[in-house]
Amino acid sequence: MRGDKISNYIELKITQQMINDYAEASKDFNPIHINEEFAKKSIFKSRIAHGMLTLSLIMECLYNVYSEKILENTLFEARLKNPVYSEEKIKIYFEEKTKEKINIVCKKDNGDEAVSASLIFK
Repeated sequence: MRGDKISNYIELKITQQMINDYAEASKDFNPIHINEEFAKKSIFKSRIAHGMLTLSLIMECLYNVYSEKILENTLFEARLKNPVYSEEKIKIYFEEKTKEKINIVCKKDNGDEAVSASLIFK
């Protein structure tokens, strides 16, 4: 598949259970992720997913599409742009720009970008 210009997307719902499981695995128990009462008082007004959870889902999707090729001398760059809320759906888009570069955009249901990233094959 590498080298073909493609546009794919994968849709996922970020559940509170996923967030809780990630908190347990990473030992990141920041209350903005797991405590609704705390989160209501924050600038976000609700619980948000860990940025690294969203990135790990992107990496899982890349691995499912490109298999072990993404592990072979690649560079992954990403920018977290907007928070993803508990129970929010996201779409992860992949577009091969060249044989060496894949652009990734993660968008929320409202159209806002949550993450922009690229995978570069060296």
